[in-house]
Amino acid sequence: MLRRQIELGDLAPGMKLPKELELAEMFGVSRVPVRQALSMLVSDGLLKRSRGHGTFVTDDLKKPKALNLTGIAEEFVSHGMEGEFRLLSVQDVPPSPRLAEFFGLGQRESLTRVQRVRMVENVPFCYVINYLPSGIGRKIPNADFEKLSLLKIFENRLRIPLGEIHQTIEARTADKEIASLLSLGIMAPVMYVDTYVYRKEGTPLEYSQIFYRGDRFKYSVSVKKHRDRAEG
Repeated sequence: MLRRQIELGDLAPGMKLPKELELAEMFGVSRVPVRQALSMLVSDGLLKRSRGHGTFVTDDLKKPKALNLTGIAEEFVSHGMEGEFRLLSVQDVPPSPRLAEFFGLGQRESLTRVQRVRMVENVPFCYVINYLPSGIGRKIPNADFEKLSLLKIFENRLRIPLGEIHQTIEARTADKEIASLLSLGIMAPVMYVDTYVYRKEGTPLEYSQIFYRGDRFKYSVSVKKHRDRAEG
């Protein structure tokens, strides 16, 4: 939960976090998992500790690298995303500071947030959170959200040409919410994919967070070495 709040900008760079006991009370857990989570966020570079002052959100958060919509990025986003979804909610929400900046939204504008669980053989496979402009989100029926990935909806239903994806992929552990949604134990391994999608002309189109069960996801990449110029 803390990680997502940092990534969405709800916890701004430089912000001081509450003490461990306060965080434990906020999330309804003991201090031990809170301490473990904070240590993990520090090691990942999202938090920094200052002796005698407390724990703060890192000022210089790393930016994701840009990839084309072909190859690794496209396949990773679409993998496991076709078929049946358990639709949890579709609602208009105010954007976090980071998403307001990404989408170029004003104070009174909103985003459509879609929360779903992808099911494979009646077992949760991944938890998906999508954010998109409300003007687009309101055009999409719930029936499409229950069957299609947003990339398929954009291309096949709305005929929106897609451009680049900015993406990060990392291993994580499940917090209480993710563990419940994916039928996992707390701190079980999950694969996390954080994605920014753009239209072909470069306009921001969608942001998504996907949490894959670590025991049901496998991703392989084959890399071919280019011939040296001297050889050709």
